[in-house]
Formats: sequence, C-alpha cells, structure tokens
Amino acid sequence: MACGSVFGDNKRFFWNLDGNVGPGCPNKIEDVQLVQLGFHCKANNPKYPITPASKAIYSAVVPGAPYTGGYNDPLSIAIRQFQKERGGPQDGRVSVISGSGMISDKLGFMMVALNNNISDCITNNWPFIDRHSQCPGALKAVVGRSFVFSS
Repeated sequence: MACGSVFGDNKRFFWNLDGNVGPGCPNKIEDVQLVQLGFHCKANNPKYPITPASKAIYSAVVPGAPYTGGYNDPLSIAIRQFQKERGGPQDGRVSVISGSGMISDKLGFMMVALNNNISDCITNNWPFIDRHSQCPGALKAVVGRSFVFSS
C-alpha cells in the first residue's frame, strides 16, 4: 500500500511505495497507480521539458490501467527509459524510498523524482494527489486514509 513518508535532512514529505514496482516485483495496485501517476505527470510537466520520444513513452502510461509486470508493458518501458536518462541503477524497477531518499550524493530514488513531477503538476494541492484529475481510485483511497481531519 502506498503511503506518505518523510525523508532527508529537511524532512520533506514524499509519497512512498510499500513494495517495488516493475517486472518481478510485488506490484501492489496502489504502488503501481502512484508510479503511473508519476509518469503521467513527467510526460506533462512544463517545468522540465523532455524529448518527443520520451514524451511518447511516458504518455503511454495510463494511471489506473492494469499492470501486467511484463517487459513490454508501457509502465515497464517507461521505467527503463527513465533509468536510461537519469543514470544510476538500471534494474527496470522503481524501488521503495529508504534512508535519506538518496542513492548517491547526486542521485535520489526514482520515486523521489516521480514525486517531484506530481508536485510540479498539482502545485498548491501537494500532497493531496487525489486532486489530480488523473488520480485513480485506489490511490485516491490512500490519500483519504492518510489525511484524517477532525472537526
């Protein structure tokens, strides 16, 4: 189950995964939907323009679509493309954020970058990802469980 967590020296809030996402991973529905939303936002983030080829790959990821975990699934292709572009581990999966949120001095976990793309796209609504028009149902439920307001 996706959940909110705080990482880094500045204690920044990130949406995190319960298990890795990609071929051969647990691929829990909420985790998959969070990663899918991250790629949807990456494809449409005006803050960081991408090549037309990358945009086509990331745009093929549909938040809420069933994920097969197969090598040719649009999400698997997007994960490999993003890893190729950014460097770091080339394992074909999005890993759970741990520790400081950084893999090295200069590179954060992929999920950190995907969070940043979601945040850029929903601006003042962060961290309420359920307010994004493409946020799928299971992921909306995570937000509802995570932020309980009392009157």
